[in-house]
Amino acid sequence: MRRPIVLIVDDEPAVRETLEIILGDYYETVSVSNGLEAVEIVKSVPIDVVLLDINLPHVDGFKTLGMLKQHNSSVGVVMLSAIDSAQKAVYALNMGAYDYLTKPFETEDLLSTIKRYIDDLTLKREITFLREELQSRLGYGDIISKSPKMQHVFDLVKKVSAASANVLITGESGTGKELIARAIHELSDRKERPFVAINCGAVPSELMESEMFGYEKGAFTGANATKIGKFEFAEGGTIFLDEIGTLHLHLQAKLLRVLQEKTVERVGGNHQIDVDVRIIAATNIDIASAVRKGIFREDLYYRLKVVPIELPSLRQRREDIPLLVDYFFDRLCKKSNKSLKGIGSGAVQALCDYSWPGNVRELENLIERLVVLAKDGTEIIYGDIPVEITGQGIPKKPTAYDIDDYKEACKAFERNYIIGILNKTGWNRSKAAVLLNIHRNTLLHKMKDLSIDSSHSIRRSQSFENTLQDQ
Repeated sequence: MRRPIVLIVDDEPAVRETLEIILGDYYETVSVSNGLEAVEIVKSVPIDVVLLDINLPHVDGFKTLGMLKQHNSSVGVVMLSAIDSAQKAVYALNMGAYDYLTKPFETEDLLSTIKRYIDDLTLKREITFLREELQSRLGYGDIISKSPKMQHVFDLVKKVSAASANVLITGESGTGKELIARAIHELSDRKERPFVAINCGAVPSELMESEMFGYEKGAFTGANATKIGKFEFAEGGTIFLDEIGTLHLHLQAKLLRVLQEKTVERVGGNHQIDVDVRIIAATNIDIASAVRKGIFREDLYYRLKVVPIELPSLRQRREDIPLLVDYFFDRLCKKSNKSLKGIGSGAVQALCDYSWPGNVRELENLIERLVVLAKDGTEIIYGDIPVEITGQGIPKKPTAYDIDDYKEACKAFERNYIIGILNKTGWNRSKAAVLLNIHRNTLLHKMKDLSIDSSHSIRRSQSFENTLQDQ
């Protein structure tokens, strides 16, 4: 970690030398004798603090302060003056100076002033970083797609964000329903207000009412103080009701009343509290079917489903799998502080062939597992992929009895054998030819004759290799 850099601007060499000695144990220092030099230094060096004498020749300290702030408004400037003038101090602070010290000053006062600014600067940088990270997470950060189906979803998100209509997001578990809800919130004019998520399936039904609407002191045993609910907490913002299909019928009625009247009533309370919230609900079940079965209120269903957004499963947008693999791999390598070469084409193909019942969440978890277990400096290969991924959907193992014609059986054996060798070499024809002990041109001729190209699934070859081992 670099030490903060302090720029000393004073026309007296003795003062500059003294300040360099005082600050040398704690900071990197740069010294110049006039304001114009100071401005040039700030343009080329990441200066954190400037100690600026007011009484400079040619261009005084106030003019220099203005030029510094014009170039870099975030640089901290501490004005130094031999005159104790409240008027000058106020003028300097109004121009953007961080502080004003009168010569001669105590060393501890100077060090304390600089440290205070550096601490503030560090805190601001951390806050900025965290906000950027949060924005990335809450925006489209993890929604990586080139799929036409997801592009349609993105278009809907942009359109619905401009309104305050209720939204119902449907899709299988792990498809990113909360990410879409957060994206809608972040793109709306409510983004400065809270985004509050409630998992309706994770909270017991007897506690859900007080979780959503709060309770008054004495409402029940243990209610020793009034507690506001999530709806009040989200005032002006967005409520995200995940797994809305699991909400008990009596709570569905209360939620419907909130939607109709824009008010909530705490448990044990007797007065209505106005709330201004946008509701985004999500479910992985067929709500329409639940309505027909009488386990979900039809009127609530249509209140929530003002704008429906259906998320496709990962197997419905397989073209996104390589993109997601690269994205999660890069992010998780940084998170785990791992230096890996990448993920081999055979491994990626295996991931593309898998059906992903857990969707994007399952893929992310698997990539994290592979990254964590991989050794630094290595590449994740097909053999690193768990058998539950590579073994899914393997066709029935071929045997000699499956083909009656002798010539066709020999041809099928030769074809599968060559595909297996190609998979082992990452489809490097030259290396495969060496392993097969034939000339590369012979291999190319056989591949053409046997209709072998790189689109063949590696799992097919793996199945054949397993067959050889079993026989």
